[in-house]
Amino acid sequence: SKMDNNTSFSLVKLISDDLKETSDKVIQLADAMPSEDYSWRPEAGVRSVGEVYVHIAMTNYFLLSYLGAPMPKDLKPSSENENLEKTITDKEEIINLLKKSFADAQNFLAGYTDTDFEKVVELPFGKFTKAQLLMLTATHPHEHLGQAIAYARTNHIVPPWSKGN
Repeated sequence: SKMDNNTSFSLVKLISDDLKETSDKVIQLADAMPSEDYSWRPEAGVRSVGEVYVHIAMTNYFLLSYLGAPMPKDLKPSSENENLEKTITDKEEIINLLKKSFADAQNFLAGYTDTDFEKVVELPFGKFTKAQLLMLTATHPHEHLGQAIAYARTNHIVPPWSKGN
């Protein structure tokens, strides 16, 4: 990290460390889900297993793009990415996308030196400070990890890190 080593508190480091832990669990769970369960959804109109994972990956890019991270060429800078949730359905492709999105997020955060955390950024669904966007980068995958755990358990898949509990 290019952070000042004399700084005992670093918001970006906290976000990065938290995201690492969450990404490990998301990827382990995505891997543990059989490919035939990727189209499973609890009811009509709700994201399928695969769509949840694609949504996590797309949102990693989407949120950080507003802090200056490069957006992959094939992604749109808006909620139009939700169309990709319907078109990327292969388990291996989805896991690769998740891994890449989390790695790209970590690489971006490792070089993030902007401390103007109170600056307001406008997204399609509201205005946020840079600090709030960084927080959302960490909390958004948590929300959907919880959803993915419920999906897995409903399909009798034990999250790999839970040791059967």
